Amino acid sequence: MFVGLLSAVSGHASVIMPPSRNAIDAVEPGTPWSGGKHPPVGSIMPYSSTCTNGTNGVCLNGQSAFWFNQGCTIGCKKCTGNGSRLPNNDQCPGEPKPPQSAMLDPQFRTTNQHTTPGSEQDFWKFYPWRAPGTAPVYDSCGMAGGSPVPGFNAGEYNTTRYAKQGDLGSALPPHPSGTVWRRGATAKARWQQSANHGGGYQYRLCPASEPLTEACFRKTPLALAVSTHALRHADPSKDKAIDATVVTSGGGKGWVRWPYPNYDEGQCDYVVPAGKHCGSGCPGCGPPLFAADGACPCDCDKKYPGLPAGNTDNATFPDPGGGDPNRDFVIEDTLRVPSDIPAGEWVLGWRWDAEMTSQIWTSCSDITII
Repeated sequence: MFVGLLSAVSGHASVIMPPSRNAIDAVEPGTPWSGGKHPPVGSIMPYSSTCTNGTNGVCLNGQSAFWFNQGCTIGCKKCTGNGSRLPNNDQCPGEPKPPQSAMLDPQFRTTNQHTTPGSEQDFWKFYPWRAPGTAPVYDSCGMAGGSPVPGFNAGEYNTTRYAKQGDLGSALPPHPSGTVWRRGATAKARWQQSANHGGGYQYRLCPASEPLTEACFRKTPLALAVSTHALRHADPSKDKAIDATVVTSGGGKGWVRWPYPNYDEGQCDYVVPAGKHCGSGCPGCGPPLFAADGACPCDCDKKYPGLPAGNTDNATFPDPGGGDPNRDFVIEDTLRVPSDIPAGEWVLGWRWDAEMTSQIWTSCSDITII
């Protein structure tokens, strides 16, 4: 049996069913996010949140899509908080990289599919999806704003009484969702995205009585029980199933590829020369912050001659959603609940490893397994 609130947020991505701890500011009366409101988040690079939940109900997701990890590249011991999207951006060049066996098979890429793995043209090669689950995170339930201090590329969080910039999601109080899963049965979970950075994701479990760490979550990954995703709309007549792609070879076996291509976001960054400033027009780009000087947006192939555009090849990865630019639906996955785990209180973790950025979204939902 599954019981849960259905909600969604526009601005990166988040799990919406079961409702997560990260959405806790939405249930506090009187906050800007109570009652289903979704005002902009952050002042450096404000993100407005729209809401679709697969029903006509009220969305109660708060700032949950702003709990993530920024500046996280494979082979590094820790995240840096630097979300600059610089080509070939190894944020720990002196540290060893995973062996080739841990790297993603090229057939499961979501971008730059036709470049030689590890080459200069394969310039997203250090970002999390290229070795799923191995890049470090600040926290397995996310960090408020993605880094200890606010930054460009949407790394900012609006303070509530529950959390402020840099707080850890694992320290949030449990947020009982009323969700009950049965051992050996199937269960459903939902998520939504608006900012598509490619890559892929995984659901996993950790006992609520244990520290919510990557070591704990890695012990109990969850597999899809069916080979499709369900797209759920407020108008059920628009619902449809699309194929799911599970990684079956190379590193990341069992992880699920992001189901939507990104044809138009081959966006790199560049560091502005000394004495000049980024003129991209974002609220924090001008004085006194000049927040984008280390991450001024540009077209990858135009700013860096010899590099590809840095987005998805539509012949290799066609859009299964019918080209809906608004993504006015949620994605529902059917999961298999292990039969050999103890009954009790558990935390469902969701980890999205991006491929076009050094970002990892992580969230945690409290559930009961019987």
